[in-house]
Amino acid sequence: METIESFDVQPSGRGPRPTYLTVICILSFIFIGFSFLFGILGIAEGPMNEEQLMESAVQITKSTDEMRSLDMEGFAVMIEQIGRMSVSINNHFYTNGLVSLVVIIIGLFGVIKMMQGHKLGFHLYIIYSLLSIAQLYIFVSPADIPSFVVIFNLVISGIFILMYSRNLKWLN
Repeated sequence: METIESFDVQPSGRGPRPTYLTVICILSFIFIGFSFLFGILGIAEGPMNEEQLMESAVQITKSTDEMRSLDMEGFAVMIEQIGRMSVSINNHFYTNGLVSLVVIIIGLFGVIKMMQGHKLGFHLYIIYSLLSIAQLYIFVSPADIPSFVVIFNLVISGIFILMYSRNLKWLN
């Protein structure tokens, strides 16, 4: 008879899964689940049409003008970058969406493997973290990606990788 592995299967020769690992896996499942859901909903909604792109451009122009009138040039440049990044992503909408879903599935598989006690999951999670940052550079010019987007993603990814690394002794 075939056995089905579940999340509760404990690796042989080790104690139960550390609570800390369980908690950060659950947090990852929540984030990855929401990312997957929003990715599917975004693909179903489709790219922005010309009218929506024009409305977005007008709103970005208003925001940048307001920032410049307040002598906040750095924020104005950042808003312009976000606008150009949005247009680039919209131009590659379905390809970007599919790549995002593949990256999310890699992350999900990595977390599942860690829950099961496999070190492979940790390595897949690192790959997922790096790919989620790098995928922007596939579709968007580096000049159009605001630094704060990359830094924020690197910090959050680094924190989770560090937290997962604290459980490497338990992983096989």
